[in-house]
Amino acid sequence: MFRQFIRQLFGRPAARAPAPQVPAGVPEGSSLAPKWVVFNILDDNAQDVEVLDIGFGTGGLASLIKDRPETAHWQIDGIDGWEVNCNNPELIAQKLYRSIRHGLAQEMSAEELGRYRIICLLDVIEHLERDMARKLSRMLLTNLGEKSFLFVSTPLWFFPQDSHQRGDLEAHLIGVPASSMMALCPVMYAVNDPLIGGFVLDKSSLELIEFFQPTSDRNFTVDKGFRIVQAMNMNYQPGVLTRRSV
Repeated sequence: MFRQFIRQLFGRPAARAPAPQVPAGVPEGSSLAPKWVVFNILDDNAQDVEVLDIGFGTGGLASLIKDRPETAHWQIDGIDGWEVNCNNPELIAQKLYRSIRHGLAQEMSAEELGRYRIICLLDVIEHLERDMARKLSRMLLTNLGEKSFLFVSTPLWFFPQDSHQRGDLEAHLIGVPASSMMALCPVMYAVNDPLIGGFVLDKSSLELIEFFQPTSDRNFTVDKGFRIVQAMNMNYQPGVLTRRSV
C-alpha cells in the first residue's frame, strides 16, 4: 500500500500552467504623420538618443528610424493603450523597440518622461477627449527635458474615423486647428496630405499651452482647416520643413 501511495504521489505528471491569454483583435495604428521630420530635430543624429514612441501602433516610426544607418543606434521605447499592439508577434520579432509597454502615457512618471531626448506623439491626441488632450500635452511639456523635444502630429481638422474593433482606441474624438498648434511656437513643422501637421515643440511651448484649444466639433471640415492654415500663412506643401525664425 505504501509503495502504491508513493507511486501515485510522485508518478503524477506535473500540472500544466494555464496558457497565457492573448488579447483578441489585430494590431492597429498606421500614422499619416510626416514622420521624416524626426531626422531633422537634432543637430547631430550620431549621438546616443533615447526616443519614446507614444501610441506606436504597428511600429512605423521605429521602423523608419532603424532603417537609417545614422539613427539605427537610437534606443526606442514604445507605449500603447491597445494591448494587441503590445503583443504583436511580427513587431516583437523585428526588435525595433528596446521595450514595449501596455498603458497610457499619462500614467508615466516625471522621472521616466524626463529621460527621453525625443518624445513622439504621432496621430494620438485626436483619439482623446478634448480635456484629456490638453492635459496630456501639458504633462508631456512639463516633464520634457530642457534640451529635449516633443514631436506631435495630428490632423488639422476633424478627420472622421471610427473604431475598427472594440477597444482599439481608433476613433477620432477631436480636431486641432492649425492656429492651436502654431500658437505653441513650434521649433519646426511640416504638413502632409490630407492636412496632417507634424510639429516639434520644446520646453518653451509650455508657457503657451493655454492657447492649445482642440475642438470636438465634427463639422470642422478639411476646408475649414485649410482656411485657418492659409490665414496663418503656413507652408503646407508636403515634404517641406519650415523652421522657427529666431
